Amino acid sequence: MATASNIDDLLQCPICLDVLADPKVLDCQHTFCANCLKVHLASITRQQGSTNAVDCPTCRSRTNLINNSIDSLPGNYIVRDIIERQYGTTTPERPPGYAQQIQDRLQQMKKEEDGFDLEKYVKPAVAALFGVIGGLLLAKGVKKMCNDDKK
Repeated sequence: MATASNIDDLLQCPICLDVLADPKVLDCQHTFCANCLKVHLASITRQQGSTNAVDCPTCRSRTNLINNSIDSLPGNYIVRDIIERQYGTTTPERPPGYAQQIQDRLQQMKKEEDGFDLEKYVKPAVAALFGVIGGLLLAKGVKKMCNDDKK
């Protein structure tokens, strides 16, 4: 039986263990708080010098950054919407220039033509989408069960 705490666990940042704040998604489809990723990138920069990429803290997959900035990563707006509905908090709208950021990332991926593997990007995205859909269905089922228990 699914509980609300299971859903809370899915909305938790693996770094700070708190509810995701300004969730950013890496190329591997793992999601972290923007500030947690900034701290992670700063520690990498201190150890290795300036880099234009960040390694995922969970699976170690490398994600290239634009201008060495975590802000260039796309936000995980599906997770934001789930958090907003789960906790009743409002989240900021998509930032100005978001569409341009996506275009820049697509152009960057096209530049990697020699080693470009579409499956590297599509399979994790599809898996993440199925995970989110499953989580939403689970949340809907839990809500229905709670409502049925009240009756």
